[in-house]
Amino acid sequence: MWEKVSSRSHKPIKIFPFGSYSDEVMLYGTVKYELKDGGEKEVDWAARAKLINEDGKIKMSFYQVYLASFHGSER
Repeated sequence: MWEKVSSRSHKPIKIFPFGSYSDEVMLYGTVKYELKDGGEKEVDWAARAKLINEDGKIKMSFYQVYLASFHGSER
């Protein structure tokens, strides 16, 4: 999947906490790809994350990303 991508930049738009202690969140945003052939592409993404407190620092113990694919015209 990444063989044609030279870099990517994620832009989170919204974060939705879930659970009795809000240690799980859903995220929504966009990612902009810079392609090796000089082109660019931007797509929506969503993610699920599980958060933990490790020595007073909030870290992710699980992170799963879902990319939206677009067919037809580009954004």
